[in-house]
Amino acid sequence: MSIISPENNLLLLSVVVGAATLGIWSEYKKWTGQVSGILITMILMSVLSMTGVVPLASDPKQKVAVYELVLNYFIPISIPMMLMGSNITRIIREGGRLLFAFLVGALGVILGSFLAFFLIDLGPDSGNAAGVISATLIGGSMNFVATGEIMNFSTHPLFSATLAVDNFAANAYILLMFAIPSMRFMARFFVQPKVENRGNSESEQNNEKYPITMERIAISVLIAVVIAAAGGLISDLIQKIYSTRMSMSILMITILSVLIANLLPKRLKKLEDTAFSIGLWMMYIFLAVIGASTNLADMLKVGPAVLGFYLIIMFFHFIFLVSLSKLFKFDVYEAIISSAANIMGPSVAAPMAASLGQKKLITPAILVGILGYVIGTFIGVSIAMTLS
Repeated sequence: MSIISPENNLLLLSVVVGAATLGIWSEYKKWTGQVSGILITMILMSVLSMTGVVPLASDPKQKVAVYELVLNYFIPISIPMMLMGSNITRIIREGGRLLFAFLVGALGVILGSFLAFFLIDLGPDSGNAAGVISATLIGGSMNFVATGEIMNFSTHPLFSATLAVDNFAANAYILLMFAIPSMRFMARFFVQPKVENRGNSESEQNNEKYPITMERIAISVLIAVVIAAAGGLISDLIQKIYSTRMSMSILMITILSVLIANLLPKRLKKLEDTAFSIGLWMMYIFLAVIGASTNLADMLKVGPAVLGFYLIIMFFHFIFLVSLSKLFKFDVYEAIISSAANIMGPSVAAPMAASLGQKKLITPAILVGILGYVIGTFIGVSIAMTLS
């Protein structure tokens, strides 16, 4: 029996929300900013569940209302929130050469995942692990979670191990990307850096900011809940026709979210920042509960093998992208910024473009990173189904 009983809903909810808040807060502090806030949240909840402070979320003998609330509702609602800015038309129009480089890098991740699967055996769930890793390396944490949920894999020790390894491996990879331009022997693989990329783009200069307001919060939540409900209804119809262990509702919600974002881009523009912030917060809450279902010892046991799995995928992705850079006339900055958008998403790719003086690539870096959110789940699920 845990110190906080499963029936003590408000106290347990305060711990879950507190763990998520600590993870978010840590990302904005200099001394913890190098560690993923999601990892901090999950490890904290794992320790609390293993030491008996909070109930274990994966215990089939007990039902915990707080955990069930989060697991059943937070992901279906957070996905539409985080995809409201996924305007594919704008991505294609403004992505330019960075979009092409991003897609080449994504193909490298896909091929690398198959290579890693055949070289390293992670057990019966190797295919699912390859799927979630590919999803996060092409998209981000949202795709990681969505793929895990669709494949009924989110409470497996491998799921938590991949998240723990992801932070270490991705940070090390980004440090390498920053060093690439100063490595003279690498210049032979790229065309000369483009002078025009050092200027501000029109879209960056004219980019409007829409602050978070009560009205935008209310409308964002309403749209997300309606999309989640519609996705659930469509999923039920599909489940009656096809018998499958996949969680079709998450897949349908993702498809509907992308469709609506692209049918109503102008109407949703003012809601993007508000919706994404709320969706990301809900994602942290969800992963806090996943952390409470994780056995830290099991996670660490499979960690080294998962690290090897990650390294194979990431370095195959890099070698694949670099080997084709000369052919497709990518300069070194286009290659490493698109690679950062693959591996770490827009939150890292855009600042990287700015810090390297590639001002015209800042907006495309954000846009291609958002494209990763759109396609990551579909690719991850496809790989998991192919290899499972």
